[in-house]
Amino acid sequence: MKRQILIVLSLALAACKGETKIVPDPQTASDLEACRKNGEEKDKLIKAMQDEADVARKTQGSGGEITVVIEGNALTVKPGAQGAPPPPIDSKVAAAASKEFLDLVAKSRGAIQKCYEQALKKNTGLQAKTVTMTVSASFGASGAYKDSSFSPLIDSTFDTCMKTIAAKWVLPTNSPAMSFKAQVSLTPS
Repeated sequence: MKRQILIVLSLALAACKGETKIVPDPQTASDLEACRKNGEEKDKLIKAMQDEADVARKTQGSGGEITVVIEGNALTVKPGAQGAPPPPIDSKVAAAASKEFLDLVAKSRGAIQKCYEQALKKNTGLQAKTVTMTVSASFGASGAYKDSSFSPLIDSTFDTCMKTIAAKWVLPTNSPAMSFKAQVSLTPS
C-alpha cells in the first residue's frame, strides 16, 4: 500500500511539473512601456536641440547675437551684449534682415495704430501729441520671435497689445540671431 501511495504521489507530482511560464505583472509591463516611450521622446528632443544648436552655430559664427539700430536710412550694427566685441557679420546679411524687420513693422502699422488709439481713449494727455516710439524686437537664429519692448511706455494695455502683435513676427529661417530697434511715429487720427 505504501508503494502504491508513493507511485500515485510521484505520478501526481510528475503531472504537475509542466513547463514553467512567467507572466509579467500588467502594471510593470505598462510602466516599462511608458518608460520606453518617454526615453524615445527625450531622445527626439535632444536631437532637435542639437540640430537647432548646430544651425545657430553655423548662422551666428562666433559673434553671438547682434543689435541692429535703424534710424531713418542709417543702419548701425552693435554687439548684443555690452562690452562684447562687435560680431563678424556681413553687411548685406544685416541689411537684408533689417529690411525684413522693417517690412514686418510696416505690415503691422494698422494694428499698431489700433493699439495707440485704444491708449488715446484712456489717456487724454496723448490726444494732441505725436509720439515717436522705439520698437525693439529680438529674434533667434532660426528667425523665430524671442522678445520685444516699446519705448516710451504708454500704458500696460498698449504694451500688451503691442507684444501680441510682435509675437506674430517671424524673420526668414536663414537669419542670424539679431535684435532690432526702429522708430515708429504714432499720431492721433
